[in-house]
Amino acid sequence: MDGVEQRWHLDRVVRVAPGGAVACSALFPTLQVALAFGYPGGTRAALWSLAATAAYLPLHLRHLWHAAHGARPPAGLWTLAAMAVVILGATPLAGATWVRAYVALIVSAVLVLPSRWSYAVSVALVLASAPVGYAMGLALTEVPWVWFTLICGSTALLLLVWLPAALIRLQSAREALAQQAVAQERRRIDDDLRSTLGAALAAIAARGERSRELLAQSDEGRLEAELTRLSEDARATLAEARQRVRGYRRPSLRAELETAAALLSVAGITTRLDLPQGPIQATIGDRPRAALRSTVTRLLRDRTARACVITVSSRGGRIQLELRTDDSAETIEVAA
Repeated sequence: MDGVEQRWHLDRVVRVAPGGAVACSALFPTLQVALAFGYPGGTRAALWSLAATAAYLPLHLRHLWHAAHGARPPAGLWTLAAMAVVILGATPLAGATWVRAYVALIVSAVLVLPSRWSYAVSVALVLASAPVGYAMGLALTEVPWVWFTLICGSTALLLLVWLPAALIRLQSAREALAQQAVAQERRRIDDDLRSTLGAALAAIAARGERSRELLAQSDEGRLEAELTRLSEDARATLAEARQRVRGYRRPSLRAELETAAALLSVAGITTRLDLPQGPIQATIGDRPRAALRSTVTRLLRDRTARACVITVSSRGGRIQLELRTDDSAETIEVAA
């Protein structure tokens, strides 16, 4: 899978993942209501369970939708309070199995409240489910199963929601890094043109001005010499401009290194870029660039990588890149 296909695949996953997470999250409460109608003599409690689920589920799914996009829901405290009123208020009416609906309340509390409050609320709900369930008719042997359901169910739903959010943050980081690389390359080209072609064009303009003055003075000898130098300067500047354009078609070595370091840092790998004191080669060829990107991709997939040092050195007139981690090292040679 090449880079274009990978980006297309990631974009498609990012678009679909939040909706998939919300749809899967709606499945658990729906199954709970369906099972409630299967208990003998529990039609009245099942109807209360259906009504309460219809009331709180849209609010719960709203929390999940915003969280799957990496954002806190607007007016989340109010909608969480409404959820709590519905779920806790339906507890004495919806039957003994209704305590499993606390999963939705725990998940929404984690997504809406600050960390310290969300953990406190989650622990309180898990602990309260035991006496509440027992008071509603659950056997003592079923209490551990209720705890297991609340803990595992809420954890699974949170992971299901946090995964799309992580993908969205990853895509945003990649886009920001791409924009940063483009901006750096534009600044480099602008500075390069200003210091080279800009000075040459200024010299040509000055010679043109002197030629105009000599023409006005009818000094043919000096005018011919000045026009000759003007023509030579113009040819030299044109040749340099063509050379610069050919060089700009090749990617910048510094930009590639900075992008690689930024990608590794975003992935949680502590990265340091060591560059030589003097100037380094301006561009990097296709083969060493592909090798650099392949190494970076391998490090991103390596879950054991914690730190990386990218060292640029010059040996025998050739540039060498070394990517060293805790347990591996790879050297890439960049042709001059």
